[in-house]
Amino acid sequence: MEGEALVLKVLAALVVGAVLAGLASVAVVNVASPAPAPPNKPLYNYGDR
Repeated sequence: MEGEALVLKVLAALVVGAVLAGLASVAVVNVASPAPAPPNKPLYNYGDR
């Protein structure tokens, strides 16, 4: 009985660790990626008006 409980605890720890690692990697990628520069031209071309 104790062996089964230990296996469940280890599996639960692995799952929690994998989820935390995934969230951390997403956060790092989002922080590391630079924000795109805003366009320095008007969004609409109104012609010769």
